[in-house]
Amino acid sequence: MKQFYLVFLITFFLAANQKSLAQILQLPKAKKEIRCYTVEVMNEYRKTHPNAETDAQFESWLGKKTQARKAYREQLTNYTIPVVFHVISKGEAIGTSPNISASAIEQQILQLNKDYANLSNSQYAVAANTGIQFVLAKTDVSGNTLTEPGIDRIDINTKSWNDYTIKGWETSYIDQTVKPASSWNADNYFNVWIVPSIVRGDSTTLLGYSTFPVSSTLPGLTNGETSLTSGVVVRTSTIGSAFLPFDCGTSYGLGKTLSHEAGHFLGLRHIWGDTDCGDDFCGDTPVHFTQNTGSPTHPKPNSCGTPDEMFENYMDYTDDILLNTFTANQVDRMQTVMLNSPRRKSLAISSAGGVTVTGSNKISFTNCTGKLFVLETAANTSYPRYKDVLLTINTEDKATGNATVSFNIGGTAINGDDYQLLSPTTASFFAGDNVKPFNVRIFDNAKVDGDRTIILSYTITGAGVTAGTDAQSLTITIGDDDNMRVGEKPINILSESFEIPTGTYGLPKGWGLLTTSGYTNFFVASSHGDAGGSGNCAHVSNDKSLKPNVYTKGVSGAAVLKSPVIDGSSVLSLGNLSFKYKTRGLVNGDQAYLVYTHSDSPFGPFYFFGNTSGATGNGPYSSNTTTLANTPNLATPSVLTGTKFNIDFYWQTGSLTTGSNPGFNVDDVILTATPFHIETAVNSSYAYDVKQDTAVYNFKSTANNAIATLSNASTNLIAVTTKVTQAGSGTTTVNTPGGSYLRSQKVFQVSPATANNDATYKAVFYFTEAELAIWGVEKLKLKILKVKDGVSLGSTLTTSNTELITPTVLEDTVAGYITYSANFTGFSQFMLVTPSFSFVVTLTNFTATAAQKSIQLSWSTLLELNNEGFIVDRGTDGINFSQIGWVNGSGTTTQQTNYSFTDNFVQPKVLYYYRIRQVNMDSSQVFSVIRTAVINESNGISFTVSPNPASDYVNLFIAGTASTATIELINMAGQRVIQKENVNTFNSVYRLSLVGIPAGAYSVVAYLAEGTFIKKIIVE
Repeated sequence: MKQFYLVFLITFFLAANQKSLAQILQLPKAKKEIRCYTVEVMNEYRKTHPNAETDAQFESWLGKKTQARKAYREQLTNYTIPVVFHVISKGEAIGTSPNISASAIEQQILQLNKDYANLSNSQYAVAANTGIQFVLAKTDVSGNTLTEPGIDRIDINTKSWNDYTIKGWETSYIDQTVKPASSWNADNYFNVWIVPSIVRGDSTTLLGYSTFPVSSTLPGLTNGETSLTSGVVVRTSTIGSAFLPFDCGTSYGLGKTLSHEAGHFLGLRHIWGDTDCGDDFCGDTPVHFTQNTGSPTHPKPNSCGTPDEMFENYMDYTDDILLNTFTANQVDRMQTVMLNSPRRKSLAISSAGGVTVTGSNKISFTNCTGKLFVLETAANTSYPRYKDVLLTINTEDKATGNATVSFNIGGTAINGDDYQLLSPTTASFFAGDNVKPFNVRIFDNAKVDGDRTIILSYTITGAGVTAGTDAQSLTITIGDDDNMRVGEKPINILSESFEIPTGTYGLPKGWGLLTTSGYTNFFVASSHGDAGGSGNCAHVSNDKSLKPNVYTKGVSGAAVLKSPVIDGSSVLSLGNLSFKYKTRGLVNGDQAYLVYTHSDSPFGPFYFFGNTSGATGNGPYSSNTTTLANTPNLATPSVLTGTKFNIDFYWQTGSLTTGSNPGFNVDDVILTATPFHIETAVNSSYAYDVKQDTAVYNFKSTANNAIATLSNASTNLIAVTTKVTQAGSGTTTVNTPGGSYLRSQKVFQVSPATANNDATYKAVFYFTEAELAIWGVEKLKLKILKVKDGVSLGSTLTTSNTELITPTVLEDTVAGYITYSANFTGFSQFMLVTPSFSFVVTLTNFTATAAQKSIQLSWSTLLELNNEGFIVDRGTDGINFSQIGWVNGSGTTTQQTNYSFTDNFVQPKVLYYYRIRQVNMDSSQVFSVIRTAVINESNGISFTVSPNPASDYVNLFIAGTASTATIELINMAGQRVIQKENVNTFNSVYRLSLVGIPAGAYSVVAYLAEGTFIKKIIVE
C-alpha cells in the first residue's frame, strides 16, 4: 500500500469517459533507475558459463582485427543496417503508449542516424562519423512488404507471456521467453524490442540493455548472445528524438538510450570501463572515474588524473540532452565489429531491404510541452551562484540553407538579475545543421521573491529552417526555493481538521476541487461526514447545499479534493503524512487514491500511494463489503523535497450502481517536516547580492543551516556573506573602559564584498534554545553589541568601534529557537550581551594643581555616553567630601573632551583632597580617583566677595589667615546695617544673607587681628 507510482503526465483532464487512473497507472516507480544493464547481463551469463569468452579474449581479438582493418582500409566503410522494432503492448490503440506510433519510431531512427553521423553538435575534435546508418526494414522474415516499415507490433494478450504491468519484465524473462518467441533473423535484422517495463531482480527499473558482439561462432566463445537473443531492449519511454521527445523531454526521452545500447551492440564499452578509472580500450576518450548521471558541467576533473571528463559521450549515463559524441577510436571499434563479428557483418548485406526515414527543416525547442520548471538552487559555491540550463533548437532533419534564429525574451524574471541568456543569443543555421544548443543561466539569489518566468520564443530570418507546429515557445519557471522554515524540532507543514468552512462547499481556505465537468459527486466539508475524527470532515457528496454523506451511483467521473500549495522547498525534508479516513462505496472500476501533484503543472506529474486492494474496488482505500477505517502514516515521496506540490484525494466511480454509502471521508490531515536547523558551528553562507527592496534574503550556511535573514536594504549590496565566526552555548567576557560584561560565545559577521558603512538594513539572527539556556530568563532581555569588522573582541571596546542595540526578540518554544532582530547601519560583528551592558564616561588626565591663590582642577574624557555632567568634591582628610562645584558634560561623544574647574576658596599651607563624580542621564554616578593639592606660600591677606552685584546673599572668603573676623555691612550713609562676630572663613566660604536689605551701594568690612579690609558691593 505504501509503494509509490509515477506517471509522467503533462496535460491530464479528468473527464467522465476518459481512462481511469488505474488504466494510466501502469508502471511501478522503482527504487532506482539504471540506464544500461548490458555488462551485468554478460556477467550473469559468465557465472554459469565459465568457458564463455572473456573481456580480455574479445579485446585481444578486436585489437588485432582493428589493426588489420586500418592497415587494409584507409577509408571509412559506410554500412546500412535494417532495423525491426518489436513494439510490445497490451493492444492499446496505435499511438497510445506503449503501442507507440510509426511517427515516433521514425523520430527515433532520425535521432539514431544523427548520432551515428556525428550530427548532434559535438564540441570535441575527436568526434567522428561512424559511417553506420539505420533504415526501417522493408520486408518481414517471409519477404512480405511491411505495412508499417520496420515495425512488428506484438499484443501480449495473444501470447502466453506474463503481464508486464504486475512488476515489469526481468531481463532473464525477456531473454528466455520474449526474445525467442519474437526475434527476426538476426543475420538480416537489427532486432530492437521496445518494452514498457524492464526490471532486474530487485525491481530496479532499467532503461535498456544490449547483447555484445563476440569474436567467433565457435562453441564456448559466446558471451550469451545467440541468433534468438541478439539485439537491443529499450524501454518505451526512451523512444523519441531531440525534435520530438517521448513524454515531452524527460531526462531519457530524446532517443539517446538506443544510441547507447546500439554502441554496445557494435562493440563499445562504457566510457569508465565498468570499474573505477577503468579502460574502455579507446585511447581518445579520457579516463573516467565512474559513470556520470544527470547534467554535470565542465570542468569535471577526477581522481584518475583526468582534468576534464567527456560526459557527452554516448557511452556515459548522462541525460539525453547532453549526449553527442562518438570518438574516432570508438568508430574504429564499431567498424571492425561490422566487418568481422557474427550477426553484424551480415547486416550490411541483409535481404530485408530498407526504408530511409527523412525529415523536414522544421525547428522547435526540445521541450515539447512549452514548459520547464527549474529550481534556482545552484551547486557551485563561488559567487555568483548559478545553474546553466542546456537547451536546444532542433531541426527534424537538417537545415536546407542559411537561417538565423533570434530569441525573443519575456516573462516576469529579470534578465541579469534572475537569469542570463548566455552567448550565443542567436542561433545561426547553415545547410546540413540540425541542432543548435544554447544556455540559460539561472541565478541563485537567496531572495524570497516567488516563482518567476522566462518566456522564450524566436523569429527566423532566412529560408534554411522553418517554424514547426509544436514547441515554438518555451516558458521556464524559476522555482523560488528560498523560503525558510526554521527550528530544531519537527513541525507540521500542513494541519487540517476541516473545522473552519469557507465558500460554497464548506472547505477550509486554500482547499479546492478538481471535478469532472458535469460530474454529480464532489468533495464537501461538513459534520455529516465521519472519518473517525471529531467535528467536520471532508467527504464525497452529491449535494453541495445539504452536504449529505451519500453519493450518486452509476455515474462515471472523478472528484478530487486538492490541498493548498505546500512549499516543500521551505523545509530541510518532508516527514510523514497521516490522515483519518473511512470509505465503503467502491465496486469494480471504482477507485480511491491519495495523490501528490506538482504545483507547477495543474495535473502532473502524479505520485500515487497504492495500486489495487481486493477484488472489489481499486486503490488502498477501497471497499464495498465493509467500511474501511484507518489512519495511514505514510512516508512522503523524497522526490517532492525541494518542490511545491499539492496533496489530492482522488475518488472515481464507474457505471455500476451497486456501490454503497459512504463514499470517501477524510479528516485530520497532517504532514510533518523537518525544518532547516540553526547553525551552531563556525561556518559561512554563500555570497549573494542583496537588492534595495523590502524582500527577505535568507542566508544558510554551507551545511544548509540557518544563520540570518536580511531585508530592507537602503542600497544594492554586492556579494554579502553571513558567518558564525565563534560558536558555543556558554558566555564569555567583553571588556570596556568602564568594566567587563558577559556576552554570548556565538558571534555573527555580516559582510558585503565592498564595505558600505552608510547602508542600512534589517537583520535577524538565529539562536537555538540550547545556545541561550545559560542566560535563563534574562535571555529575552539581551542586547545586541555590534562591533566593527577587524576589531578584536579580546581588546577593550569603546563607543568608537561599537554600537549597542536593543533588539526585537521572538521566541518559538515549539520549534526550539529564538531570533534577535534590529535595524543596523554598516556591516560588522554581532553578539548578544547582558542587559546591564553600558559604556560609562572614560575619565583621563585628572589633575589638581596649586596656583598663587587657587587650585586648578583639569580632566579629560576619551568618550561619553549619556553624560549629564560632573560634581566637584573637596575635603581636607581624604574621607569626608563636600560638593564645591558642577561642570556640564557633553552628553554622548566619541571625541576627546577637556574640562577644568578653579577652586578660588583655598588657604595656603592646607592640603586639599579633590574628586570628580561623573553623573549619567539616568542619575547613576561614577567616581574618579582622588587628587591632592596645597598652596605652600602666603602673599598677605586676600579678601574676596562674590557675587557682585549681589541680591539675596554674598559669599565671603579670606585667605592668608586662620583667625576669625568681625563682618559688618555699612550703607552709604555710614550706618551699620549688619554685624557678624567670630566669622571663620579659613576652610570654607562664609555666606552673608542680604535678605531684606534695600538696594544700593554698600561696604563689606572685615575686622581681623592683622587689620581691617573693605570691599564695595552693589545690592540689587
